[in-house]
Amino acid sequence: MSKTEALIPLVAIMGNFTAIIVFIYFYFTSRHRERMALIESGRDARIFKPERDDSNRSLKYGMVSVMAGLGLLIASVLERLGMPGEVAYFSMVLIFGGMGLLAYYFSLKARRESDVV
Repeated sequence: MSKTEALIPLVAIMGNFTAIIVFIYFYFTSRHRERMALIESGRDARIFKPERDDSNRSLKYGMVSVMAGLGLLIASVLERLGMPGEVAYFSMVLIFGGMGLLAYYFSLKARRESDVV
């Protein structure tokens, strides 16, 4: 292996890190310029901070976790009944996890509709 061939991996790794650093630098400098232009024009820079309602986050994660656990339990039963383990666990966790997200969506929708009325 020649010296130039030994430098190829080093240059590739250094190039990747350099690209990441340059990307981060340009991201923050352009963001700073945008905000300064907003301030100079007399507008508020609060548009960059979206208002998020994180009060229901634990409800969502709790419902998905409970349903995924139930999916694991059902998958265990299906595996004992003869279904291949990989198929049983993968499918049941996805199905029940999705059902947990749907249950969260509909409970949140019902709560918002009751608040409006």
